Amino acid sequence: MDHPWRRFRAKEGWTLIWSTLPDGLKGFTDHTTHTVWLDKDLQQTDRRCTICHELAHIERGPVPSDPILKAREESAVERQAARELIDLDALLDALKWAHNVPEAADVLWVSDDVLKVRIEHLQPDERAWIEENLADP
Repeated sequence: MDHPWRRFRAKEGWTLIWSTLPDGLKGFTDHTTHTVWLDKDLQQTDRRCTICHELAHIERGPVPSDPILKAREESAVERQAARELIDLDALLDALKWAHNVPEAADVLWVSDDVLKVRIEHLQPDERAWIEENLADP
């Protein structure tokens, strides 16, 4: 299991600030001040997912200002965070017994949205492996 909090602590020179963020914004990374802002009202699972998302922003660099490039970057960051948070073996185990997305997300300790991104962007070989192993009794 990925431990994004440990990874964040290992980032020298970066500061975390808990604050009230505008509606809909869970986190924000400021590369000029090396600061990550997280909404103080997030629940534990959303905190874990959001810090992983912000770590991807740290690793990938500042978000472009162009709206199209910005949207592409956000999508890439979402995919990266989902892949880091959800190991393929753990995903298979969750899918074997869960009856719905919220149930699977709960056991994987991620948000429904993160789980959906992970599933939607499985590589063809990953998807084939999941389908093959889900078919096994």
